[in-house]
Amino acid sequence: MIVRDHLPLRRVWPRVSRRLGLLFLFDLTIAVLYAKSGLTFLSLPSLPLGLMGAALSIFLAFRTNSSYDRWWEARRLWGSLVNESRSFTRQALTLVDGVANDERNDLVEWQIAYVHSLRCHLRGQNPFPELSGRLSTDKVAALRAHQNVPLGLLLQAAHRLRRLFDAGRVDSFRLVHLDSTLTRLCDIQGACERIKHTPLPRQYEYFPRMLVSTYCVLLPFGLVEGMGLMTPLASTLVSFIFLSLESIGRDIEAPFENTVHDTPMSQLSRTIEINLREAMGDSRVPRAVGHVDGFVY
Repeated sequence: MIVRDHLPLRRVWPRVSRRLGLLFLFDLTIAVLYAKSGLTFLSLPSLPLGLMGAALSIFLAFRTNSSYDRWWEARRLWGSLVNESRSFTRQALTLVDGVANDERNDLVEWQIAYVHSLRCHLRGQNPFPELSGRLSTDKVAALRAHQNVPLGLLLQAAHRLRRLFDAGRVDSFRLVHLDSTLTRLCDIQGACERIKHTPLPRQYEYFPRMLVSTYCVLLPFGLVEGMGLMTPLASTLVSFIFLSLESIGRDIEAPFENTVHDTPMSQLSRTIEINLREAMGDSRVPRAVGHVDGFVY
């Protein structure tokens, strides 16, 4: 996620530089042919291009808003994950009777492992390096049988709660509350997986790109009569605006890909771990994840 006040041009330029360079050469060719060779038929009325530009702006705004809705929903889901993790920890530490603190803390360790494994799961990374330092060897080995490791962790936590219930250390009322929290965690994970595995319709990707390219190619024909040899500068600037808008929608439509435009899951998962370890009174509290050059991951 970008937290700096301005976005460096080097972050935008590589995405549009090749297309913009080709458009500049094309614009320059049209301007020279019109001004120096007298090919006046290269000039087109500006009114149709103006109407097309207005319609294209609305289309791009709709597409960008659709991408932003996905990005914002992902951020809200991880905000809910923070709250539910704190709630599960509070319940585990206060609602379980007659057991040593170590057994209560095991439930909290499961939750910490779950958050980190969910981050890795959504990013397509191997979660076991994160789990090996937090769970015992036999628990990690049991999780290797699961393709969906976060779901396996929720299942293990549910089995642990059932054993505590059978031992009479959690009554049915408290068990319902603890299990409800696990259910909400499962709902959050399912919603994140829905965003991860359901891209925007490909029409949202194809048509804006095609229409922006078409408009940028036609633009110098509408400007050349009034601007002459200055057409490449004006046309390239307008093209840069449209290409950048089209690029923004593509950048933020997939919020779980571990880029600077994504939900800052590394920071949020570390925040959860800090909160939960402090609740346990654990001295192994890690440092918070800060921004790197104005970007948070």
